[in-house]
Amino acid sequence: MATDNSPQGLMLQSMGGPGSEYLTGTNSVTGSYFGIQALEDCTMMGLTVGNVTSSDPQNDGISGAIIPQGVTLFGEFSAVQLAGKAVLYKYNI
Repeated sequence: MATDNSPQGLMLQSMGGPGSEYLTGTNSVTGSYFGIQALEDCTMMGLTVGNVTSSDPQNDGISGAIIPQGVTLFGEFSAVQLAGKAVLYKYNI
């Protein structure tokens, strides 16, 4: 399906219109996601790939970062691995 880039289509997409996935434990998933909402404190793990980076020269990604319960981390993610429970919001590309 083609992406709807109209104002209405972009608003629907920003509100999770393309759907979401529930991720638990230390599982990993691949796809196109724009947000990770922590349902409990979540620790980002090594297989997470996205456009969110660290200012720590020893860590070129966000591995080890903690997303507190109730917080949503926005970005563009193609793979997510975390320890905890979270909802991943799909990005319709």
